[in-house]
Amino acid sequence: MTRSTLVRQLADEATRPLADFGTPAALAPVAPDATSDLFVWFEDTSERQRDGQRGIAGLPESLLPIGPGMRVIERRYALGHPHLLTALRLRCRDRAAERVAAIYTAALAVGTVAWIGTGSQYALAWSALYCASDEDESA
Repeated sequence: MTRSTLVRQLADEATRPLADFGTPAALAPVAPDATSDLFVWFEDTSERQRDGQRGIAGLPESLLPIGPGMRVIERRYALGHPHLLTALRLRCRDRAAERVAAIYTAALAVGTVAWIGTGSQYALAWSALYCASDEDESA
């Protein structure tokens, strides 16, 4: 499966209504002490130019707003840029909404866009994108 096919599949799954998944448990509110995984993709805006400035291929890892109760589970870097993040999987113990806002704001500050999601559909998309690419690289 090509990368563009996987991205297209991610977009289809990410925009599908939750009711299509048929799991009422996924719609239940999360307990305050429960952990939640955040799946984050940074858009490559390096080809765009706005107000005389170019975008960026990802978020510099040094600008990632890590707080207490938050841990990076997995990182993906832009090709040829070992410090620019293109995707992240984070685990949050609390205040997930604040974490989402902080990541989104940090991305906008450097000229990129963060696509952030949580739940089973994003976990499936992450697995489809990165487990398949890991197998391709090891072959």
